[in-house]
Amino acid sequence: MATLKGLDLNLLLVFEALYDTRSVSRAGLRLGLSQSATSHALARLRESCRDELFLRTPTGMTPTPVANRIFPEISHALAALRHSVEEARGFDPATSTRRFEVAIPHPMGPVYALRIRDAALAEAPKVTLRFDTRTLADDAPNLMREGMLDLAVDWIPAADDRFVNKRLFDDSLVIAARGGHPRAFKGMGWRHLAGEEFIRCHRRAPERRPRALSGKLWDLMAESRLTVSEYLEVPFVILRTDYLGVLPRSMAMIAEAEFGMVVTDVPGPPIRIPIWQVWHEGRRRDAGHAWLRALVAREMQGAAAEAGLGRAAAALPVAAE
Repeated sequence: MATLKGLDLNLLLVFEALYDTRSVSRAGLRLGLSQSATSHALARLRESCRDELFLRTPTGMTPTPVANRIFPEISHALAALRHSVEEARGFDPATSTRRFEVAIPHPMGPVYALRIRDAALAEAPKVTLRFDTRTLADDAPNLMREGMLDLAVDWIPAADDRFVNKRLFDDSLVIAARGGHPRAFKGMGWRHLAGEEFIRCHRRAPERRPRALSGKLWDLMAESRLTVSEYLEVPFVILRTDYLGVLPRSMAMIAEAEFGMVVTDVPGPPIRIPIWQVWHEGRRRDAGHAWLRALVAREMQGAAAEAGLGRAAAALPVAAE
């Protein structure tokens, strides 16, 4: 197995300079080394790689096949390291080329992702944002611990005390039916709902679902003859049938405005679902991550306000995680 144990990583800078300049003297000038020091570094590189790496020719130092093969990987690794060091010293959105990974397993995740992307493009045109909207993002905490995921927006806060949970706003659950449904109307009670058939989504694992998705509401849907994978499928089905469906209010408001669907509250106290921004505390001093957190929070809360949803409201009944 290949190992870097015992390898002076400064030698990789010498390798890069030699590959670029094809000259021991010019490589030394670039690095601020004498010609003899650069030659000594090349000798150590040759010993570590067990290859000549560069051959003297009338036109300069010519890379060997081994050098050509390993140069792309070394160049990429050094570029990533330089980038990380630069970001640690400070973050400038206007010039940064940083890449961020964001998980939004909310039913409106794709819509929120596009909104965040557009806002980021205006502030940081060279920054790359990649979004994942999987509903069952059970691996999100591990990915954040490992630095492979920067933050998540979810209705399940992280339980580990090494994570930070910021409550962005409260969504809620409502019941929707197609416009023209023969029995659906605003203000339906349990008596009216008991005679209807529901479409439902696959139930999340117990540790990954809001407690609101239980009790009397779940009992109504338990015998459903049609189960789908994602909430985004529910409006598509109920627009073409007499099924009723349970949706987050953020989605139902769009369905009501654009498709004329009938939207009614679940009988009883409002079923409110807090939406959390979750990130690992190891990113607390990361200026780039702070910019990302602020951007996501601003855009998510803006979208919630436009949909008539409120930020965390302690006086209202809340369906906890």
